[in-house]
Amino acid sequence: MTQIHISVRKPKTGGLDPVTGTLRFRPVRRHFDAAKNLIIAASFDADLSESGELTVDLLPTTSAFVWQVIELADTPQAYTRYVEVPDSKTKVEYADLVEVDAGTFVPKDMQGSQLLKVRHASTQSEAETLSAQYPDELVFFDETATTAKAAAALSTLESITAEAQTNAMLAKSAMLSAQSSADSATATQSDLSSLASNASMAAASVANDSQTVADTASMVAAKGETAIAAIDSTVRAVKDKAESASAELPSAGTPEGTTEETGKDSTGETPTGTVSEEPAAKAVKAKAKKVTVKEA
Repeated sequence: MTQIHISVRKPKTGGLDPVTGTLRFRPVRRHFDAAKNLIIAASFDADLSESGELTVDLLPTTSAFVWQVIELADTPQAYTRYVEVPDSKTKVEYADLVEVDAGTFVPKDMQGSQLLKVRHASTQSEAETLSAQYPDELVFFDETATTAKAAAALSTLESITAEAQTNAMLAKSAMLSAQSSADSATATQSDLSSLASNASMAAASVANDSQTVADTASMVAAKGETAIAAIDSTVRAVKDKAESASAELPSAGTPEGTTEETGKDSTGETPTGTVSEEPAAKAVKAKAKKVTVKEA
């Protein structure tokens, strides 16, 4: 309900006097209210006070009805107004109510202009559809319901954004992990290449060392064969010389155990003109003994 304050005065010499009387209020056209009650076009009266004032509670008007106010004051004639009543929590002055045409409910100050047609929608989406369907009409919609739906849509968008950010972080982490794995694989490949190079160098060194050992062994074997041949040749030469010296020695002819020596007389002296062969024989025997070599 909206409180409407009414003050009625009449002129007099030097000022205004309050007017007494009655005002009659009637809704124009039957209609349904917000609680779906059928409101019929019945009237009620309210009397002015001695001060010419009246405060009355009226239903806010809608597109379905307006208020008819019949002023039954102390005048020879009654005056009728058709007014809109706003939905207000504060008191509204009767003089501030918008007066409308009784047939069209169009404000009187708008008469002669294009008639404004209004439609109602429950949501913004429905209002947009109706607005596209009826471009010359004004469409109203429930702001509360639309705000709730917009808030739900915004919450959904925020959730999607958060999920997208989480997925982006996971993707970045996976990319960094893959990069780290790639770097590790590159380092491992480099280490393997280095090991392979070192192994090749070691193998080449071993091959060179093996070849050197083989060459040295061949050289030693050749020198050994040469030394053996030289030893054999020397042994044969010594043996041949020993055999030759033995063949040149004279036969002794003296029985074993006798002290008589060849070339001496009975006194032990060597006769004049006789050449003693003993030193030469001893020398030859000694030489023969010295060069004797045992065969292996």
